[in-house]
Amino acid sequence: MHPQYPRPARNILARSRKYIAAALSLVAAASLLPTVAAAQSAPAFPSKTIRFIVPFAPGSITDVAARFYAKRLTALGGQPVIVENRPGANGLIGVQAVLNSSADGYTILVGTTSTLATNVALYRSLPYDPVADFAPLTTMVAIPTIIVAPKDTPFQALPDLVKAGKVQSGKLNYSAGATSYHLMGELFNEVSGVTSTHIPYKGSSEALRAAISKEVDFAILDASTALGAIKGNAVKPLAIASERRLALLPDVPTAKESGIANYTASTWVAAAISSKTPQAVTAQLEKLMTTIANEKETHEFFAGIGAEMLPSGSQALSKLIVENIDLWKRVATSAKIELQ
Repeated sequence: MHPQYPRPARNILARSRKYIAAALSLVAAASLLPTVAAAQSAPAFPSKTIRFIVPFAPGSITDVAARFYAKRLTALGGQPVIVENRPGANGLIGVQAVLNSSADGYTILVGTTSTLATNVALYRSLPYDPVADFAPLTTMVAIPTIIVAPKDTPFQALPDLVKAGKVQSGKLNYSAGATSYHLMGELFNEVSGVTSTHIPYKGSSEALRAAISKEVDFAILDASTALGAIKGNAVKPLAIASERRLALLPDVPTAKESGIANYTASTWVAAAISSKTPQAVTAQLEKLMTTIANEKETHEFFAGIGAEMLPSGSQALSKLIVENIDLWKRVATSAKIELQ
């Protein structure tokens, strides 16, 4: 071989390596194009109308909360948010409406203690699992439970009711307008040592009317429903089942102040979506809803109707749901409530 050939051969090999490296770089870059294109073509969320599904009738505290949050979410998200009421079957109709919709984040359940917790304790079988089927977003508001009696009741304070309930075992009765309040009444019986009888009514307004008209000895209600009747002296408030007194009812003691240390109970409203929703959408919705829950305007609005705020965010709501399911299942079993 001629001595001049080795040098060109080495040059050719070096150039080949450069071409191969360049080609591999082009292939790698090309492989990224679909990902980049997908990221650029993915629409921002939200990009269309959002629906809030409320499983109860208009005018309920759930409906009030949904409409307040819908207004604020419209402003924050830049897209319309409409409220659809789907009442019936203790919330089951509304729940199914959400789960039967596309899991894209545009259909949100405005759920409650009943739909996300107590239904598990009261039904033999549910067509949904509030833990597995839903991704929690945030708590929206809580409404503490209050015990009221007819205005001319012989009970001047909660200890009087407890004393009478123990002496007249099984003779006192109370009204409750929903299954959740039935359970709260049974929890009161348990922690106070009273044996009182549950009288069911269709809705909180009817349960309140029963107390006003002396059909029952006392009523287990949400504070928002009872507020007007208390202010108008139509009923006598005995205690509120909260950690602290309400600003709107500063003279009404807590159950703990009245000697019943373990009686805290409230209904709550919360937002959740299908657990099949993409994680990025779920995270964006949680961020938006939590922002609203923490706004000063939100706290002031709900304080004005006798409600309270709970810790916000998906983790806090998930913990609340699991703890409530455990609590109310235990209470239902202890009270031997017949499952539906």
